[in-house]
Amino acid sequence: MKVKESQISLALLATAVGLVSAGLITVFRLAYELPLEHWIPNGSYDGFESLSTEARILLLLSSTALLIFIFSRLQPQQRKVGVAHVLQRIEQHQGYLSKTNLIAQFFGAVIALIGGHSVGREGPAVHLGAGSASQLGQLLKTPHHRLRILAACGVASAISASFNTPMAGVIFAMEVVLLEYSIKGFIPIILASVIGAIVSRAVFGNETAFIVPSLEMGSLLEIPYILLLALICGVLGSLFIASVKFMQRWNTRPIWQTWGLLGICAAITSIYLPEVMGIGYDSVNAWLQGEIILGAAIALLFAKLLLSGWASAMGFPGGLIGPSLFMGAAIGAAMGQLSSYLMPNYPINIGFYAMLGMGAMMAAVLRAPLAALMALLELTANPNIILPGMMAIVIASLTVSEVFHLPSIFRIQTNLAVNNDPVRQLLRNTWVGQVMTQNFNTSSRLINLASAQLILSHQPAWIYIESEQQLLLSTDLVRFIENHADNENPDKLDQADPDHLEIDCLLLPGDRKMVKSISLMANLQNALDLMQQHHIEWLVVHRDKQFNQVVGIISREMVEQYYRYQPQAIEAAK
Repeated sequence: MKVKESQISLALLATAVGLVSAGLITVFRLAYELPLEHWIPNGSYDGFESLSTEARILLLLSSTALLIFIFSRLQPQQRKVGVAHVLQRIEQHQGYLSKTNLIAQFFGAVIALIGGHSVGREGPAVHLGAGSASQLGQLLKTPHHRLRILAACGVASAISASFNTPMAGVIFAMEVVLLEYSIKGFIPIILASVIGAIVSRAVFGNETAFIVPSLEMGSLLEIPYILLLALICGVLGSLFIASVKFMQRWNTRPIWQTWGLLGICAAITSIYLPEVMGIGYDSVNAWLQGEIILGAAIALLFAKLLLSGWASAMGFPGGLIGPSLFMGAAIGAAMGQLSSYLMPNYPINIGFYAMLGMGAMMAAVLRAPLAALMALLELTANPNIILPGMMAIVIASLTVSEVFHLPSIFRIQTNLAVNNDPVRQLLRNTWVGQVMTQNFNTSSRLINLASAQLILSHQPAWIYIESEQQLLLSTDLVRFIENHADNENPDKLDQADPDHLEIDCLLLPGDRKMVKSISLMANLQNALDLMQQHHIEWLVVHRDKQFNQVVGIISREMVEQYYRYQPQAIEAAK
């Protein structure tokens, strides 16, 4: 018998996750924005350049020292934060995220952002969203396949609340986190993303993260220049990914060395390029308005590439989505400004190229082309950006993947291989309760005739000998009783006291199956992995992790039959 699931209950869970995630992201943003708005003279949480040189150096060095003090007291596994950590936990641990890592991410990111480090807020927001969703799911004892979806719901809500872009939040969660598009996942993730946007707009207003003017392509003659912009974004995106991969070789050193040197380099850079501090969205907004100094933009581009790449490689508690947008805007704005020197009589909108650069760089670094395109569309609220945006995103993505053969930056950070096997995706998204059978009875090893007859009266297919962790075919027990009746006098057997005829189920002739236990919360991929690990064909399913109550049994054949007769689901997973 299969146990059916309710999509309505999953939708309700997604609604709760959206509220919890968006609420935590709101607290996170206020935690670093309010102090900075109070301390920085111009009242902007991103205007570090208005501080004195001494204040900038003090902020960077003191925040670095505080982060080293906190994180050096954590175990190495507890220091893991960011999008890469979320992907690893979803891929290898069914979406179980630790509370300790969640707390470390929250306070670590707040300190890093207040300190003016060259990191983003979206990466920490993704971890906070997924982590809060996972904690809620664990509290409610959600099955593994649903916990993965809930973690993705938290991610969608977090992205939506950070950028005020609900559709981009949905696509990012499906494209980057789950690595699949499925009807089962779309509905709850959309719900969570919408709620994230509603909470964000209620607290921070209806404005998006960037102030975007009216942008559009002036002429088809700009297409070659757009393709050149995309190619440059792809090359620099590849350089960023390669630099992170290169610097990771020093990640085994103590954090007081790696983080300390990073803080010192950031402090020195801030003396000459103060705009490199913080998220940098004030600079991005200036470039979108066409306000640019070419030399400064190029210098900031490479300073951000070095400092943000260094932070990403060393597991610093900040994000890299924001820096990738910053670098893309710098490339686009610089090319827009350069065009005015090369073609002074041809009007080119600098902000238009800055926005295309943002989308191209995001797609190239994150390997998330559709999420980048949706972000472009929602940030500009202008369908005219779609055609040039698609060209820029495709060329930049192909440059990274096909020319330089580099994976996503997150895959570099986690060293995880992407597994797009549609069968595996189907099994991970299927609860064991949908396939297991309940046509069994539990028995002790030694039973009397009356107990045996009572067990067989329920007509089970299998008998589970709990103390020995073995399955016995009920027909073997029936055959033993019949043979015993044939060998003895049937009349004598009927007249005998059934309580005194002892049957040892372990010694009965028949083919018994060794089994291991699995929780009802598991998915079919968990079940198949456990069978392969122990070289067995059967599992007994328990209601909880304590393995107190057996609720079903499942075999390798049941799993194989399920995915063999699910061609539509497998095609959808492709």
